[in-house]
Amino acid sequence: MDTIEERHLDALGANLPLTPQMIDELETHGFTIIHNVVDQDWLAEMRRTVDMLVEREGDQLAIEHHQEETVTRVANLINKGTVWEKVWAHPTVLAACKHIFGGAFKISSLNAREAHPGGGHQPLHADWKKPRPDYPKVHLVNTIWAIDDLCKENGAPRIIPGTHLRPELPEDVLDDPEATHPNEVYLECPAGSVMIFNAHTWHGGMINHLGTRRRVLHGLYIDRADDAQQDQKKWLTQETSSRLTPAQKWLLEV
Repeated sequence: MDTIEERHLDALGANLPLTPQMIDELETHGFTIIHNVVDQDWLAEMRRTVDMLVEREGDQLAIEHHQEETVTRVANLINKGTVWEKVWAHPTVLAACKHIFGGAFKISSLNAREAHPGGGHQPLHADWKKPRPDYPKVHLVNTIWAIDDLCKENGAPRIIPGTHLRPELPEDVLDDPEATHPNEVYLECPAGSVMIFNAHTWHGGMINHLGTRRRVLHGLYIDRADDAQQDQKKWLTQETSSRLTPAQKWLLEV
């Protein structure tokens, strides 16, 4: 049956096939990394826009979401430039979301994050903080867009492969979620890459020891029945709304 969801996803290009490697990595490890998604001109525009927003918003940065010590956050990017529309509605990302969720989903939020030199550490966590009596249902899919090169030395996130297949939260089963985990791997990749992961997978940002720029985007998607991290109806501006297609509005649930 041709549903509204299927028509909108088709209009957004989300029906493209995933490679067998991507499917295997998403199902087995809980994440996959795609290189060369963002070209150099697009990267340059992203960098300029993030830095402009940081300068313009000052101490009001991320008030739409939350502020965090030792990092710079920029929230509500959906309403802060056309450059982001190719991010939150990217066909490959939406195709992966469609595969992981196995049902209807929507945008939860789009934010930027940069770990300061010597800062950025997070404990291992899952982005879904609630118990999972409905396990293995997926509530969240996250994406990390590398605007700068990410390496272990500048705080590339660590992730524990396969933990999306566990119903527990790391803080409930680990003695110390801050500590090194024997199975952790680092999401190291060049600028222009995108990491897509089942957000029930345990992960966390690391310290930027190297001190180089470490700007990333977090594009979060959520089951359509759940509450978004940022209420898009509350924050959507008339300027943004005027340029969106019906399919994009459906994805934002506005």
